Amino acid sequence: MKNKLTLMGLALTLSTATYGQIFKLNADVSALPPALQAEALNAIQKIENDLNKDLPSGSPKRLMEGMADSSAISGKGVGSDYASGMQVLMVGAGVGVGADLEKDKTTDSDLSGIAAQAAVVVGMNLGFLDAQKILGMDTNKLNMYISGMSYNLNRKTGKDDKDTIKAKLTSFGVHFRYDWIQGSSSKLFGWGGVKIHTGYEYSRSKYSFTTRINETVNSDVGSGATIDGTLTGTPEASIDVATHSIPLEISSSVQFLYLFSLYGGLGADFNMGEAKGAGSINANNSTLTCNGGPCAGETATVAPTANIDGTGKVTPFWARAFAGVQLNLPYTRIFVQADKPFGNQVVGATAGLRFVY
Repeated sequence: MKNKLTLMGLALTLSTATYGQIFKLNADVSALPPALQAEALNAIQKIENDLNKDLPSGSPKRLMEGMADSSAISGKGVGSDYASGMQVLMVGAGVGVGADLEKDKTTDSDLSGIAAQAAVVVGMNLGFLDAQKILGMDTNKLNMYISGMSYNLNRKTGKDDKDTIKAKLTSFGVHFRYDWIQGSSSKLFGWGGVKIHTGYEYSRSKYSFTTRINETVNSDVGSGATIDGTLTGTPEASIDVATHSIPLEISSSVQFLYLFSLYGGLGADFNMGEAKGAGSINANNSTLTCNGGPCAGETATVAPTANIDGTGKVTPFWARAFAGVQLNLPYTRIFVQADKPFGNQVVGATAGLRFVY
């Protein structure tokens, strides 16, 4: 489950085919006849679009802000527990994805950022401690959860495997849950009471993208003329995201027919961290020659550049709502959860499997 969902989240990151490009092909076509310049620029734009089609997009600063916010929201629910009914011990795994769905007004981008993380989770009730109370809280009502995982990805994609995608995803979290108000234990229709949650969440994601440019250009630019040449290079881009989040939540749940639980609540998150982007085009200027028609051998110059250098801070505070549904099997829980901060277009989704005693 971890591999499939992590790859799904990363695939979403890399599938934004838009025109807020990371790699730009800046063309000087002033030497061409004026009647052919627009068509020449269109031909070069098509090559640029193809180069960027498997990469995230947007203005660098906005993309970095979206990546940082997505990282922070992707950890919600991965290492927490809202309705499992644990009495002694819990072991499980979860994955989370986050996205900033705000469209950058300066580009045609469909997303401003996305992130994924996964973790193995171990939970325990603290009633085994000698102390009956900790900070005034009954240890029989106090649960602790520790989560973490590190995962590396190295994939070749694109035609002839010309693109390389690398990612290193690391997450760690410590959460506490206190059963503030006890619920009812009816299996036909039970109420889970009111629970208070807090903790610490850390996420680090390093993405790198490399592609090979070896594009033969032979494009009709009208009036019987073509532009011909070859564009070569090995552009690279990287995004490094590190975020810390301290959640404070209140939740409740209902259980019916034993098999199903619905839960939800409100939360506030204090976030720190940022995302940094860097890129290099690793390509020399290329010359395209115009042949036929009125061209008489005039040339156009293409200067590749990278457009990802930037830094974006995570939103320092937001309030959010969350809700989930859980399938209750003997000693096993399967759940999905959605999180939505108020006042922005950041969203998160989590899925997980728990073994509970």
